[in-house]
Amino acid sequence: MYIIRVILYFSIIYLVGTILTCCSAIPVLMLPPTITSMIGLALIATGTGGIKPCVAAFGGDQFRLPQETRRLQKFFSTFYCTVNLGGFMGTIVTPTLRRSFMCFGDDTCYALGFGFPSLLVLISIVIFVAGKPWYRIKQPRDTVTLKFMSCAWFALRKRMQHDNSSDGAPREHWLDYAIEKYGEKLVADMKVVCSILYLYLPVPIFWSLFDQQGSRWTFQASRLRSELFGVTLMPDQLQVMNPAMVLLMIPICPGGAWPLLPELPPLQKMFSGGILAALAFFSAGILQIGIERSTLQVPGHHQTGLVLLNSLACPIEVGVRGEGVAPVEELGTALMSPLEHGLYTITIKCPTACAGRVMKRHIVTSQLRTVAGMFMPVVIGQNSDDKLSLYYMDPNPLMKSLTGKPKLKVVYIGDTGPNKNVTITVETDRRLSDIYYVSNEPINHIGESAYMCLQPGKFRWHANSASGLVAGSGEGYLRPGGVYVLSLRERLGRLDAAVLHAPNPPNELHLAWIVPQYLLISAPKSMKTITIAAWYVSVAVGNLIVIIITQAQVFESRATEIFVYAAVLVVAMLIFLHMTQGFSGRTLDGDGDASSSESHPLLHHHSRVISVHSLSTSGRAYSYSGPETSAASCMGIMEARAQDWPSHAYVNLATPSTGDNRATTLAKK
Repeated sequence: MYIIRVILYFSIIYLVGTILTCCSAIPVLMLPPTITSMIGLALIATGTGGIKPCVAAFGGDQFRLPQETRRLQKFFSTFYCTVNLGGFMGTIVTPTLRRSFMCFGDDTCYALGFGFPSLLVLISIVIFVAGKPWYRIKQPRDTVTLKFMSCAWFALRKRMQHDNSSDGAPREHWLDYAIEKYGEKLVADMKVVCSILYLYLPVPIFWSLFDQQGSRWTFQASRLRSELFGVTLMPDQLQVMNPAMVLLMIPICPGGAWPLLPELPPLQKMFSGGILAALAFFSAGILQIGIERSTLQVPGHHQTGLVLLNSLACPIEVGVRGEGVAPVEELGTALMSPLEHGLYTITIKCPTACAGRVMKRHIVTSQLRTVAGMFMPVVIGQNSDDKLSLYYMDPNPLMKSLTGKPKLKVVYIGDTGPNKNVTITVETDRRLSDIYYVSNEPINHIGESAYMCLQPGKFRWHANSASGLVAGSGEGYLRPGGVYVLSLRERLGRLDAAVLHAPNPPNELHLAWIVPQYLLISAPKSMKTITIAAWYVSVAVGNLIVIIITQAQVFESRATEIFVYAAVLVVAMLIFLHMTQGFSGRTLDGDGDASSSESHPLLHHHSRVISVHSLSTSGRAYSYSGPETSAASCMGIMEARAQDWPSHAYVNLATPSTGDNRATTLAKK
């Protein structure tokens, strides 16, 4: 009954953890979300650690060996298949539930996404308990783990005493010193276990890569264009590819319905799997290089950048003293990065006749002191006297959201004056609205909101004031990964222009480029409780390695980090291949007793706040739109990367287009 109780008790712990995680996403309960989530995740981790080693061993106990060896093999094949089927369904259903329903005033429902797994865990516990009358229960003879540790400690002490006394010839294996107390059978079994644990030493390196599918690879997916057959996939949904590919590959692997791959010894399978995982990370590194080249990178610690947002319907010229001059198209965006942090003199020039208006001042010069590690956004517009003017926004890294959702900031330019009460409302396709309240006294004639994450797709916006003069509306479309600025400009008390800029354009590379790395790492994996528990310890150590390296920020470039991971795994697998030399097979008989396949022993191996929420748009005046989401679900990740650039001359490299937006990219040559 011991192992059944362990599985049941830890399953209940797991269930409580999932329920707490669900409750943390329900605002009406008024629980501290961070603390509740952490407690829930800790209980889930505890439950997982108790369930996983016991379930596999308990399943194996249901068969009598060697009579039912083939049935045992089929059981583990089915067990592995159902595990991946569950992962496949979970990564599809859970994000879909979260995204398809609204709850608690938000356009997503995390409570439902977390609550559905809780229901499944409860159902699994009921099924497990209901099957008890049919289980074959093997009573444990001893506390194996305690006996294992006691025998090992006794053998080590005897070995050290022998080395200090130099009495007699040393024994062949250090565990042989425990034979007199614990018997040859236990010592022989422990030699087998220790030899397996010896082979586990390089395995954490594999897990440090494999489990990045749920972290670094998900972040990588957030930088890809994820529209597929008219549906926008979220980055966490791409994790479905691993269990899906495993299920597709099972029939073609040895023992499957249509085996195409050659049968290999188990240790060679592990080596081959490690090399395939390394190749998967080389593929991920190549993809990361492409992502970094197509994505605006945050300036380094001693660098900065200029973002010039042209809200005028005529082209302008931008000159930075010492850095050159470049044109910016009408309603366009100029990016000038990287620059050395310091004081810059900026000169802006527009035609005397701009969009049918005579500019009373068409040249303006200003000085700007930059902030290291940030972009300095500047809006180019005209004031009420038809004079060319510059409006400085707060410094910002312009980094993309961690979730892959588009981000939007609303900027209002003009003299709203007292008692005008200008508001800007954004309404999504789900009819959720956010309202921006513009200050009656904007600092330096500009007010701006914080960046907010939105759902990609269409939206509508409306601007109104108490006087009725400031009025306008529009709709537009936001694409995944884009960082947008909606610039609304007032002139003579009326809304004069509305422009959506994309200083950090939407994702360009398609998600199809991530498929090779999932395919390479998805080759099916192919261990009673001590060995299985040690296997999961290796998983934990692998994840700990990732945490340490990530927090230490050893690598400035993520592509470099990925390639280093791949190279380290290749080295670890070559060491593993060397460690496997001299190992022979072993068969099981007598319901779990081990017998060697050979006659000899088996193994010998030793501010300016406008608002509360968000909005967006798509091109020229009065043609915009966009969804929104709560601030709590908006996360960003800064990917600062130091680059070596020669010291002079900015040139016009490209003019990428995003919807109606036009952008002139300036970069050092």
